[in-house]
Amino acid sequence: MNVDNGISEVLSARERLAHGPWSDLALHTIGWRAFQDLCSQVCEVVLGRPVEIFREAQDGGQDAVFLIPSGPDAPSIGTIQCKHTSEAGKALRAGDLSVEIKNVEELVKAGLADTYVFMTNMSIDAPVAAAMRARLRALGVRKPHILGRQYIVRVIRSSARLRALVPQVYGLGDLTSIVDERISEQSRALLDSWIPKLRTYVPTKAHRDAVNAISDHGIVLLLGNPSSGKSAIGAIVSTIASENSDNTVLALTSPRDFEAGWNPNDPGRFFWIDDAFGSNVLRDDYVHDWASAFSKLRAAIKHGNRFLLTSRKHIYEGARRRLGQRNLAQFIDGSAVVDVGDLTFDEKAQILYNHINFGEQSQSWRSSVKPHLSAVAAVDDFLPGIAERLGDPNFTKGLAPRESSLVRFMEEPTEHLVDTVNALDYQLQAALILVYVHQAGFDPSDHDALAAHAVAELTGYSITKIQDSFAELQGSFLKRSGPRWTFAHPTISDALTEVMRQKPHMMAALIRGAPIDTILGSFTCEGSPLIRDTLVIPTALDDALVARLGGTPDEIQRNRMLFHFLSYRASDVVFSKVVELYPDLLKRSSWQTYPVANDPELATYGRANRLGLLPDDLRLRAADRLESALQNELDASFLDEEDMLGLLSPLRLVSMGMGLRTTVLPTLEDRIDEITVDADLDDEPDSHFERMLDLLDRVEAIGVDADAADLIDETRDLVRHSVEAIEERKRERDEEDENNTDWTHIVTQEKEKARVMPVPAATRSRFDDIDK
Repeated sequence: MNVDNGISEVLSARERLAHGPWSDLALHTIGWRAFQDLCSQVCEVVLGRPVEIFREAQDGGQDAVFLIPSGPDAPSIGTIQCKHTSEAGKALRAGDLSVEIKNVEELVKAGLADTYVFMTNMSIDAPVAAAMRARLRALGVRKPHILGRQYIVRVIRSSARLRALVPQVYGLGDLTSIVDERISEQSRALLDSWIPKLRTYVPTKAHRDAVNAISDHGIVLLLGNPSSGKSAIGAIVSTIASENSDNTVLALTSPRDFEAGWNPNDPGRFFWIDDAFGSNVLRDDYVHDWASAFSKLRAAIKHGNRFLLTSRKHIYEGARRRLGQRNLAQFIDGSAVVDVGDLTFDEKAQILYNHINFGEQSQSWRSSVKPHLSAVAAVDDFLPGIAERLGDPNFTKGLAPRESSLVRFMEEPTEHLVDTVNALDYQLQAALILVYVHQAGFDPSDHDALAAHAVAELTGYSITKIQDSFAELQGSFLKRSGPRWTFAHPTISDALTEVMRQKPHMMAALIRGAPIDTILGSFTCEGSPLIRDTLVIPTALDDALVARLGGTPDEIQRNRMLFHFLSYRASDVVFSKVVELYPDLLKRSSWQTYPVANDPELATYGRANRLGLLPDDLRLRAADRLESALQNELDASFLDEEDMLGLLSPLRLVSMGMGLRTTVLPTLEDRIDEITVDADLDDEPDSHFERMLDLLDRVEAIGVDADAADLIDETRDLVRHSVEAIEERKRERDEEDENNTDWTHIVTQEKEKARVMPVPAATRSRFDDIDK
């Protein structure tokens, strides 16, 4: 192969380390010859094409040749061109193809480049790949493919046979083992905090369904309202899994933690991700991250890892709409989704009994409420988390031992909890507020100094005195996981939100002192669409809010959160003031989102344009992105968004429509081939063509001539055949993995333990001995 190794240099040992478990294998360290061997094996093992190698400089521009029969009489010959770099993290540029142009032209003339595959260990952005494919087509290549580091890493991880044939990849290494020890220790500490709750835990049908789903699918999503017990099930099942010495339980807080915590060399991992899509409100960045992480999660399941995710119902519903077909198939069809709130009367009664029987209430209190507990258990919206509070005297002060009061305590828990928080000593309230402003939890050795100072000024207590109160709240309102203090239950955060709403002076202090992540992620403006469980900022604090938004650090993650706030949570008044006072905010960089209709940066541009606040250069830049999404990525989702359509002039919109008919539709056959070759076998086969089929539906709905209608029908047929081909490759890969790999499975034995045994009919009240 003629591998471009001119840029190869001797790098330091530090530069040659791999930098993460999924995002990179250190392909820059293996050398150009090993890389060319790897590329040839990718062709044979993954693409299923026989390869003939042409070595060194005598290859005439060909690195390898493989045969692709295009018809019964004249097989077409393709060329593979490899380009290796020793620079870690280098990205491919469209101009890197220029040195190959002469060779490509000669290969095309010789009939050796009907298909031309450009493989590199550099990362490749979609616009660069699109530009290079267009250039190759112009040179006469019928089927160009641009495959970069992301693709090669993916196929290495998905094919045991490929790794066996190219043993160098086993030496690439990563640093996750060291990091994982720290994560595992933190997770162990978190699980230990749940062990005392085992004696009150009732294995419900939801618990059994969760165990069965993990056994059958390797994953389960527990859905429930606040206090419904989803976190308890997650903690208990995770604790059970941790008792197996072959398993490592990792309690994570975000999709990015998963990507950092998955080690393909360790199949015995159990991931517990509580509030996977956001704790109190939907996190747009979590949805974006899960959309890309789900393919890796599927691969992790195939490697024997297991997953338990939880979410509030309304938060997951918002995430589900945004994810669309990018969601996991087991979540879409509901086979791995468990509603933890669907409890029988017997289950509710036993949960209530356990929490009161093993709680801290006095014997006299238990005697006084005993006659009314059956009525509490019969409440339709019974919540295990609220039953736990009935066993804790910290939450029942002032609660009359009457049936009406007890039933109301269960039916309207937030109101009672707000009263309970307001009744706390002011120093204890200060401790809760300090944790509240640190949404991820308060770490005494690593916290936001400005936010802590604001709470101290607001409450009149020093930070030292406030921290002294944590121990008094531990076990009831607060819990400790390692060094970090968090709320014992998310509903306490909900109650604090309501308390803040009732105290305007607190709101003003929080707007000025809370970390910007808390403001961007948990607040919304008065006058904007209401978002459940968010803190609404009154219009009187608009100027203070605008000042905080204007001071948001210019970082990719925070820029995305800022754009999301501006596009969906800011009132028109706040939006206009921010853009007018801080016009450079609109020029910041953020992640791009698929589909573009969900991109908060473009949504912000659309809103600014509608309000007459968007500079022409930014409007043109946004229009270019929309046109590129439509023509290069086949993403037509923005056609339903009025503000985004407003970024396009009528003339440009007409031009784009004509381009679809004359340029895009005729090239779909080649794109189908590219998608089929590049398909990730860990994704659902038909998911690779969603954008294309959506585009065809939209074009057809607009109205087309007879020729275009025929072309659309032919394209759908080609898609159907390609899906079948991908399904066959996926089936072959899975069969090979099953034959060659013995993966460790987790908590499968629980499925047998969870079998329901017949229970004799009760002859007396379950609560008969509650006061003994």
